[in-house]
Amino acid sequence: MSRGDASSRLVDELKIDKDCFVDDAWEMDYVEQILSTCQRKGVTVLSIKKCDSRRKGVHYYVRIMPPIDADLANELQWLLGDDCLRVDVNRARIGSGCKEWNKLFEKLGTRLRTIYSCSRVKSSEYSR
Repeated sequence: MSRGDASSRLVDELKIDKDCFVDDAWEMDYVEQILSTCQRKGVTVLSIKKCDSRRKGVHYYVRIMPPIDADLANELQWLLGDDCLRVDVNRARIGSGCKEWNKLFEKLGTRLRTIYSCSRVKSSEYSR
C-alpha cells in the first residue's frame, strides 16, 4: 500500500458493498435513496453502476461531482449502507494515509451495468 495524505485526495466515485440481493422495485428505491442522501451532502450523482459480488450480493459504483474528500466519501458510503467492517477498514486506511483506501474486489472480466445516469449533466462537463 502506498502512503500519502488520503484525506486530502478528492474522490469522484463512491463504492458500496451490499451483501444481499433484492428485487428491482427495492433497487429503484435504493437509487432514490442514493440520490437524496448525496444531494443532502451537496453532491450530484452522475451515474450508478452495479455488478454482482462473488455470489454474496452486489457492488455499486456511484460517480459523483464535485469530487469530495475521503472522509466524506467514506461517511456517504456508510450512510448508503456499505458493509460496516469495510467502512471501519476504510477509516483506518484513510487515517494511515493510504492512497488506495477504497477497494472493492471483482472477478476478472466483470462488467458493470448502469442502473442510473444523470441526463442533466453534459458529458463535456464531466467525463470518465
